[in-house]
Amino acid sequence: MNRPQTEPHNPRSVSSDRTLFRLREMFGEDRAQVYTDHHFRIANEDSRIVAFPQSIEELSEILQLAASECWRVIPAGAGTWLEMGNRPSQFHLVVATEKMNRVLEYEPADLTATVQAGCPLATFNRLAAEHRQFIPLDPFGEENSTIGGIISTASSGPLRCAYGTPRDWLIGVCVVDATGKITRAGGKVVKNVAGYDLCKLYTGSYGTLAVVAEMSFKLRALPSSEKTLISFADGPTALCNLVAEITDSDLQPASCELISPNDIGMPVKTRQLALALRFMNEPQTIDWQIQEALRLGVNLKSMVLSGEESKTFWDDYRAGEIAAQWDYSLRINVLPQDLKLMIDDLYRLFPQANWRAHAANGVIRVHAAAGWLDEFKNRERARKLAELRQQAQSRGGQMVILRATADVTEQLDVWGEVGATTGLMRALKEKFDPNGQLNPGRFVAGI
Repeated sequence: MNRPQTEPHNPRSVSSDRTLFRLREMFGEDRAQVYTDHHFRIANEDSRIVAFPQSIEELSEILQLAASECWRVIPAGAGTWLEMGNRPSQFHLVVATEKMNRVLEYEPADLTATVQAGCPLATFNRLAAEHRQFIPLDPFGEENSTIGGIISTASSGPLRCAYGTPRDWLIGVCVVDATGKITRAGGKVVKNVAGYDLCKLYTGSYGTLAVVAEMSFKLRALPSSEKTLISFADGPTALCNLVAEITDSDLQPASCELISPNDIGMPVKTRQLALALRFMNEPQTIDWQIQEALRLGVNLKSMVLSGEESKTFWDDYRAGEIAAQWDYSLRINVLPQDLKLMIDDLYRLFPQANWRAHAANGVIRVHAAAGWLDEFKNRERARKLAELRQQAQSRGGQMVILRATADVTEQLDVWGEVGATTGLMRALKEKFDPNGQLNPGRFVAGI
């Protein structure tokens, strides 16, 4: 249950005044700011220095300076996901790419685009929508969440049911390593697969191997229409059985979300569980899929949301995921066939839990307000969460603590054990960042 601690390779004492002075001396007053509020907060530090490179060349020079001064660096985009991960063993500087926000190339005819890391996904997709195209990702997060942050955290949302995860759409990446070296992998066209494994490696590495600077994506055509079918049941069995039938059928929902009772994003208040199926296609194809889904769930009460109603539901659903009231957020991954058993474990350990699940993929997200664990004493809170994690691990899955109160994160590693891959991940860290400068101690296995 104890969190791993990783000591920096060079524990040289670093003055924050000197750090700020050196950054402003070399790059200008506007390139380095001191924050004392919640912006870019990592843990409970009183203040933090944030550098804002405006080009890949400046990013390279800042990381070269950091290496020469032995500064430990926290990479960031707009700073919307910095609460994720263990507390850093040490850090001196946040390097944020949010001002590197340009669309470098966009070829609608080729269905490809290259963007800088600080470009918000919502901003690019609004541009691409003018050509009836989009990057088919809808990760939960703030409107200003950057594409670089999405790639670094491998974040996805309900659309992963049909469209997959960021790894499926990234075809090229340019990164800057801890020494300031610029490296490119992959390409700018779909057929170019050189270095594709490195694209996969950087995706979801949480800035521990390098800082993502530019990315190339393949795009998809925007569907012309959408509808959402919501079915209700008293327990998870009937809805999980329906998901299994849908998976084995010709139906292709864009999203397939299982939702606990009284969810704040639901269009109606109900004490029943719900299954929300989003269909995005041509109108006739959608109507056929809705009718087929209703036939498969003939014994369930259902409702259909059309057009704007459907879009509004999913907008509200997304907003509910990141609501300010949630002080705890967990992500549990199991095999889809074990989803019902994992939900049973969740109900047994935490009967009042609010949760949602990518039903076709076996990913459960648990959200709770501050008083969720008040019935348990401090040490028992961590023990109960560790028991839930153990249930997931016993089924070949894992549980990640995305957000929690300090008494929990001080006792539990937020990532949990990763088993046989620990040695490989540490070897990769040693290869790509041997001095432990990037995100020290924040990621899996204390790397």
